[in-house]
Amino acid sequence: MKKTFSMLLLLILTLSICCAHAEENDAQIADHSVAAIQQRGTLRVAVQSGNSKMSYRVPEGIKAYADRAGEPSGYVPFLCQQLAEDLGVMLEFVFYDVTEQQIVAAENNEVDISANVWSITEERLERFTMTDNILVTGIEGDEVFLRADPQRPGSPLIDSEEALAEARIAAVKSTVQVDNTRLQYPEADVIAYADNDAALDALLSGEVDAAVFTTFDKAFADILVQAIIDRQICQCDYEIVNPEIKGVGFILMKGNDDLCDYINGQLTQYRNSGLLQELNDLSESEAKAMGII
Repeated sequence: MKKTFSMLLLLILTLSICCAHAEENDAQIADHSVAAIQQRGTLRVAVQSGNSKMSYRVPEGIKAYADRAGEPSGYVPFLCQQLAEDLGVMLEFVFYDVTEQQIVAAENNEVDISANVWSITEERLERFTMTDNILVTGIEGDEVFLRADPQRPGSPLIDSEEALAEARIAAVKSTVQVDNTRLQYPEADVIAYADNDAALDALLSGEVDAAVFTTFDKAFADILVQAIIDRQICQCDYEIVNPEIKGVGFILMKGNDDLCDYINGQLTQYRNSGLLQELNDLSESEAKAMGII
């Protein structure tokens, strides 16, 4: 009897803890609903600190863009600005240096949206709520860069895809490139690094035989080109591609269907009206003019 009472007490305690956790989670989700954002008057969005062709900072010293120097720009910030305007609120960007931190910013109750070109995969959908595809262009594969043979500069150490499938491959932690590389080459030793610079350093130093980078800007592209010219790394025809990717979208806290449904409704309107294409074209033309891509 005493044992039964103890077990019943434990069960009640466990249920109470679970209910309290569920209530706390529901309260956090409610803090990021459309109504809460409008009442707050601010849409808080996590963006990357570094530059890529879809999200970058306007460089200093360009006369035509002097009034926007240092501000976030590109397709992703443009889209966030449009969403904020339609919500009737101000837009606040929260910058993250590390991809791993940005991707969980909404989950950690730090922002309403984590905005980047996050690939929509089943694994991510299990953990996060994600918007529909935001792109107007197709999904491209990620190029693989190979370490040059020190004994034969300009020639890769990896001379076949069979060898690549069992090689040491660098990628950036918490990015889809890590997941896709492991899916495509399950026998490879995929090593995750903090960022593109760290992955490239690993490739140049010989810690890895190949590398796949996440989205990058012209400055990083110039570094890659110089490394190719110096015959330290090599380009190849191999690409990392996941045919199961359902596009790319923004990340929200799991269960935040209210905000997600609103964004998806706006995305449909933007796509049908041609606004998404306009934002994409503006982003590309400005990025070229600024030397980002």
